[in-house]
Amino acid sequence: MARLAISLLVLLGAAPSIAQARSWRAPVDGPLLRAFQLGTDPYAAGQHRGVDLGAPPGSTVRSACGGRTTFAGRVPRGGLTVAVRCGSLIATYQQLGASALRGGQAVVAGARVGEVGHSRDPRTPAAHVHLGAREAATGDYVDPLTLFGAGRPVLPLAPPVRHGPRSLPVRPAPPLPRSVPRGSPVGVVPAARRAPARTPRTAPLGRAPSPALPRRAPLEHPATPLRAPRGAVEPGRAPLVVWLGLASVGIALPVGSVLTLRSRRRARRDAVLATS
Repeated sequence: MARLAISLLVLLGAAPSIAQARSWRAPVDGPLLRAFQLGTDPYAAGQHRGVDLGAPPGSTVRSACGGRTTFAGRVPRGGLTVAVRCGSLIATYQQLGASALRGGQAVVAGARVGEVGHSRDPRTPAAHVHLGAREAATGDYVDPLTLFGAGRPVLPLAPPVRHGPRSLPVRPAPPLPRSVPRGSPVGVVPAARRAPARTPRTAPLGRAPSPALPRRAPLEHPATPLRAPRGAVEPGRAPLVVWLGLASVGIALPVGSVLTLRSRRRARRDAVLATS
């Protein structure tokens, strides 16, 4: 009986907290952009200790529960943050553009907490408010969606479709024409026959293939004429000595004939004188 009485007292004491927790409301009227995700280690990387509710920048953020403000300021990666203790739980509002509360101020459910700001979370780039819930005694995080009563946010939006570069439609290749037998109707083109593959000739055993000799390049005429050696007679030209000899012969002939004629005249004259 004593144990039963103690259990009833515990349930009666916890009933207000449970009822209060189930009476939370959505701080904004927007879609769920990112859900709650928590593993065994609440501080491990890649987890999400709250929910992201989308709303345009400047939209009013209202308190999800009634309580008292315990913190109002900025935190790393969370931006402007407001924490409100509501009974045994603490509600946290992050990614705010402006705050309407200060530390130690009493807050009623639905009161203005601040405004939606621009997102500082790369995983949720759209404007939103991050709502977190944790137990004040243990610090364990709770999914805020399980605390909402009426007016839960809508289902998550479908991920945006990324349009890549347009690709041209792939057209199937036309089928190859089949070979047509003899006497086929006119207009049908027979398939092209493939030429048999040529196999390289191999040299007979015991003989090594002779290497191909390089072809000789044609002789090119030199740019400057070759000079003949000394004493060589060029074709079409007589040496200078020959020309000099011919010239002396041409001169000696008339001179000799003149001298011979004179000597004959002298001989005749001397003969005439001797006879007289």
